[in-house]
Amino acid sequence: MRLRRLDLIRYGKFTDRTIDFGPKPESGPDLHIVFGLNETGKSTALSGYLDLLFGIEERSRYNFLHEYSAMRIGGVLELGGAEHTFTRTKQRTNSLLDETGQPVSEMAISAHLAGLSRDAYETMFSLDDETLEAGGKSILESRGDLGKLLFTASAGLGHASDTLSVLEAEADRLYRKQAHGTELALLKKRLAELKASKDAVDTLASNYESLEAERLDATEKYDRSIAERSV
Repeated sequence: MRLRRLDLIRYGKFTDRTIDFGPKPESGPDLHIVFGLNETGKSTALSGYLDLLFGIEERSRYNFLHEYSAMRIGGVLELGGAEHTFTRTKQRTNSLLDETGQPVSEMAISAHLAGLSRDAYETMFSLDDETLEAGGKSILESRGDLGKLLFTASAGLGHASDTLSVLEAEADRLYRKQAHGTELALLKKRLAELKASKDAVDTLASNYESLEAERLDATEKYDRSIAERSV
């Protein structure tokens, strides 16, 4: 997926502002850097792009010039080698429109996002000062998706994150603190039940000897009593 053009139609401080990245070059790099002074709208443009892909956020802070009902973002995305024009409005359903203004399924875009959520996409692909700084810390601490992504890539461990996720899921299935449904918790509960059952029927050796002596004594007395009655 490639962003061909971003239309900030009514969004944040912008009205009918377009950022055109041009067609994809046949060869060579395809890198574009959006730069400018503070408060010129770089973060607004980035947020607008994310809102185009995932929907305008429920409590968007970019309605200070245009009301929620008037907010609108457009753009041209290159998907599968073809250009597709979309418009995004601020509403809970049918917010994604095609070039004719008709609602289209979110799958028209989400099918090309490899299952990434907004947060995951922003972390991996949306580079601004804050994201770069946070990503640098994640790399140094080897935590977070961005840190794992770059760490495993540089270390030649392409599948390490996936393997780690599988192992973490397996560990959670076996044991999780204060969880009652894990395999270990269920086995521990069953062990306690069996111990209680064993304790209920278990008899100490000393008690057994005493009871056995009482049984033998009672048997002898019974036999004597039967013998005396027979005389």
